[in-house]
Amino acid sequence: MPDLIVTKAVLEESAAKLATIKTEFDHTDEHAGADPNVWGESDVRSAMGDFSGNWKIHRGHISTAVGELHQKLDDMAAGWNDTEQKLSDSLSTETT
Repeated sequence: MPDLIVTKAVLEESAAKLATIKTEFDHTDEHAGADPNVWGESDVRSAMGDFSGNWKIHRGHISTAVGELHQKLDDMAAGWNDTEQKLSDSLSTETT
């Protein structure tokens, strides 16, 4: 089984992708009523409106969870960088 390899780039990329996902969740409702005629028949339009309203609640919960995970990844990246810098600073080729 391969070892787990964590790099600064992976943490930062993951955090950036989560930020994008959160933005999509936060702005999805802007598209919900963009063109109601796309659904055609009035019963379908009504059902999609109901779905959009119900989904808004769940989307809010998911957005909050994604935001919290994003913050944790940011904190991990900062901690990783700090630890890496401390380890680098502690290495010395000088002899006394």
